[in-house]
Amino acid sequence: MKQNVANYTVIIQKEKRMGTKIPCYTAIVPVLGIATEADTLEQIQTSVQSLIAFHIESLVDEGEEVPVESGEPFITRFEALLPKGAMLSS
Repeated sequence: MKQNVANYTVIIQKEKRMGTKIPCYTAIVPVLGIATEADTLEQIQTSVQSLIAFHIESLVDEGEEVPVESGEPFITRFEALLPKGAMLSS
């Protein structure tokens, strides 16, 4: 039997845990609507791969369609003017 394969865009960012100064990595898979966080880059890669597999298995078990990306993703950044006095995180 032929096995289907899907590729998913994953956005990984280095951030600080909310409300703390502790660094972490977050990963978001937009088309699946899932996200996770971990302490290191290696951990986030393992974590997001496991989360994708778990999410897809759950969708299949529930009889739901598995979302797949169509075409190439378009990822960009937009410039925003910040108001005077805005506190910036680092």
